[in-house]
Amino acid sequence: ATYLVLLSSIDRFLSSSVSARLRSFSQMKIAYRATIGAITIGLLSCIHILVGYELRPRCSVLAGSFAMFDGMFVVFWLGIIPHVLMLTFGFLTIMNIQRTKKRIAVTPYENTVTPRQQKHHQQKTDAHLIVMMLVQVGFSELLILTRMIYYAYYVLAPPLIGYNKLVGSFLMSFTTLVYYANYAKSFYIYTLSSQLFRSIFMNRIKSCIRKILGRYIPVIHLDEGFTNNMATIKTHL
Repeated sequence: ATYLVLLSSIDRFLSSSVSARLRSFSQMKIAYRATIGAITIGLLSCIHILVGYELRPRCSVLAGSFAMFDGMFVVFWLGIIPHVLMLTFGFLTIMNIQRTKKRIAVTPYENTVTPRQQKHHQQKTDAHLIVMMLVQVGFSELLILTRMIYYAYYVLAPPLIGYNKLVGSFLMSFTTLVYYANYAKSFYIYTLSSQLFRSIFMNRIKSCIRKILGRYIPVIHLDEGFTNNMATIKTHL
């Protein structure tokens, strides 16, 4: 899931590029291929789990050099690398948006906002995008790396005994919960951190309500007209 989010950030970068060649890569057929490639690489990169883990007496990584490799694999491949790339492509996307806005000539005419107001609105929107991106990546790093770092410590450290084992079991369960909370946080983070997101979200809800009501109002009118016609016929009869 993390690398699919990374692919979406790369797609946003490509679709917002001023280069026609880069924009041409933002297509559904390429997205399908990239998704299949990401899933394939994800499966192949985790194939070592089949030979490097033991199931009895509990599911755990084999001790020794393989444990060190698995700990570093989790921290870097599943934690640091994808989030650094997401942050990088996020900033590149914002830079592309700014370049695109500069290329658009402003044609003045009556009853429009001034170029200064347009620039202020653009800067405000860019600021919202930056805040949303930084908060998203920052919380993802915090939630995922908390789990990854403790997992690496759990694998590389000597076996815990007594009270330390109880504490370690609690921390493992807690960091696992935090790790999976990362995949349910986006809506709440965007809602709390961005007024722009809240405004667009409310507008979409209102638009959906209007569409739903618009489907049923004509039916109601038709039923009322049909009832009136039937009453008229009965009167004449």
